Amino acid sequence: MGTAALSATVLATFMGAVTADGVLAAPNPYMGDAATHTITIDSDGSYQVHIDQTMELARDYDFTFGGTVHDGFRLPDTESVLPPYLRAQYSDPAMTMDGEPAEVDVDHMIHAVSISAEDEFTEGEHEGTVDYQVTGAAVGSAQAKTNAGGVVVYFRPLVSGDVVVKSGEPISAVECEDWPPKGEPCGTKSGDEWLIGRGELAETDAVRISLDTEEAGLIEPTIDTTK
Repeated sequence: MGTAALSATVLATFMGAVTADGVLAAPNPYMGDAATHTITIDSDGSYQVHIDQTMELARDYDFTFGGTVHDGFRLPDTESVLPPYLRAQYSDPAMTMDGEPAEVDVDHMIHAVSISAEDEFTEGEHEGTVDYQVTGAAVGSAQAKTNAGGVVVYFRPLVSGDVVVKSGEPISAVECEDWPPKGEPCGTKSGDEWLIGRGELAETDAVRISLDTEEAGLIEPTIDTTK
């Protein structure tokens, strides 16, 4: 093999463009993605989630809009050996892909739920939306062991992205949990909404939203102390 051919082979291998068979590998299909979750909290502690999701492909490729989320939120625990968890219920899923209704695939695993839709997309930018309802993810401040409001609502993003929190009841505090149940204040208030950036949630287990409201009408949560 000549010097020029050898150099080309070494360079191509170093760049990851040649496989063991000498066949050119396909380029990475992903060029960028973004998502914004908008959650709207009702007076009973339930909330609706709307996700605007975009992605850009460098070539034709299968892509999945939506994702998987854990159904449990760890509550502060000082007495029992096993920590208590809220077990939230996810319902009423709906999705679109590039403006067209999509068939939603909902899978319930041991303690997680997947809400997603997959298709083969062409090169370029594509958009998707995801909608679903969450109940059973709120408790009174006594159970949450906080003095920052009468009701505490827990939320976990379905996919990595920004979060916009809306509520008919005043929001008194928002915390991001790096290691539940410990949390640190996060996000910024903008009018009646609360904005949390994608970077603030990168290592976060859940978002804890305290509402300045009475517990009357709050949906009775399911608390699990077995797992």
